[in-house]
Amino acid sequence: MFIARENEINELEAKYQTGNFEFVIIYGRRRIGKTRLIEEFTKDKECIFFSAMKDGSRNESLTQLSKCISGSEGDDFPIFPSFQSAFHKIAGMALDRRIVFVIDEFPYLEDNDGYFSSLLQNTIDREFKKTKLFLIISGSAVSFMEDSVLGYNNPLYGRCTLIQRLQNFDYYDTARWFPNYSSYEKAILYGVTGGVPYYLEQFSPELSLKDNLKLNFFNGSSVLFNEVENMLKEELREPGTYKEIISAIANGKTKYTEIADACKTKSGALNKYLKTLIELKIISRKMPMGGDEKKAIYHVSDLYFRFWFFFVPRNYSAILSRRIQNAFDVAVWRLINDYMGKVFEMISREFLEYRDKDLPILPADVGSWWGGNPKTKKECEIDVVMKSATDNRVVLGSCKFTNSPIGIDELKLMEEYADAMGTKGKRYYYFFSLSGFSENLVASSSDTIRLIDIDTLYDSIDQEPSGHEPN
Repeated sequence: MFIARENEINELEAKYQTGNFEFVIIYGRRRIGKTRLIEEFTKDKECIFFSAMKDGSRNESLTQLSKCISGSEGDDFPIFPSFQSAFHKIAGMALDRRIVFVIDEFPYLEDNDGYFSSLLQNTIDREFKKTKLFLIISGSAVSFMEDSVLGYNNPLYGRCTLIQRLQNFDYYDTARWFPNYSSYEKAILYGVTGGVPYYLEQFSPELSLKDNLKLNFFNGSSVLFNEVENMLKEELREPGTYKEIISAIANGKTKYTEIADACKTKSGALNKYLKTLIELKIISRKMPMGGDEKKAIYHVSDLYFRFWFFFVPRNYSAILSRRIQNAFDVAVWRLINDYMGKVFEMISREFLEYRDKDLPILPADVGSWWGGNPKTKKECEIDVVMKSATDNRVVLGSCKFTNSPIGIDELKLMEEYADAMGTKGKRYYYFFSLSGFSENLVASSSDTIRLIDIDTLYDSIDQEPSGHEPN
């Protein structure tokens, strides 16, 4: 089953239809669905699909490429004496017909053969450009792909005709995987998988959300229980240190000094670790709208990591002993709305940025704001702030993932917070609620006061009633 990625497929198809030589680079973090996208695109096309081997020698890689070119499923196929000769063969095949040539996990080749980019660049310039070849290279090492393959000093710089960096699915496309889940369940599904296709594939549409969570997160032998450890070991040289830093942030140590104290890490070293985690998009550094550096905080932005560190460590022994299966409602489900509070803010921002057809402004900056309230002398926060790109109008959002409806008092509070923030232009107040709104707030709704319940966020996806009470 292939879901979403319509824009990426359409872009690839448009390039394919030119009939000219095209060079496409597709990259993104592991598990994001690069190979699956390429397979979907090439399913009805003549394709040579070569997947580079991690830690493979040049001879092993050349043997594998020779097998891919021959189309042999056995061991009887000619082995090319060099990559140059293999590429020359592909160029000859593509002189008068459209062929897709895929080099999957290109960084593995570059690691093993330092001049591979130069070799490919030379072949593109001398041979491939004269053919109908559709060349795709892909990679999971994001920093390598951006700095080395796409970097100015790389031989391949300026030769590609399409670049696609695959991102996680947003909340809406995540919900398309499970159209029969309620809106409440769809939101939680996004909150635990972060829209990563590989993680979504672990969930069964035949099981309830609770049973899927028990099977995939609270089971010592499951993929998603072990993924944090495996991914950190695969990506990083000091997985234990990085795990400690993520844990500190997940447990509320969001300021730089708090993280350093909790992990007993020197300031200079911590900078390196935080930068790496930001590059991997596991954490992010946030500032309130307006850019006050002194108020910068760190948070776990990868929702899979966020959920894992919120629930797994505290229940680790119960998971390994399997006692968690009987204690799930008390140990996990009872706290799910608390966990989902910040996730719901992310969902609300994504709705405004990408899905709201009635958005009153052309958006520029989107984020949140926190700071001092001069009236109360206390800290206050606005969950969602969206500034206009054309004037000084602003959208201000309040997001509540609770079992109580939002009342008129929240509107008054938002007006007070907006004054504290110092907004100058026209204000549009958006209220996002899991459990609806009080009658007096509904009566106050207007073109500047908009009320959005959870079902509205998923309106065009077939679904059952939201049924959001934890049970």
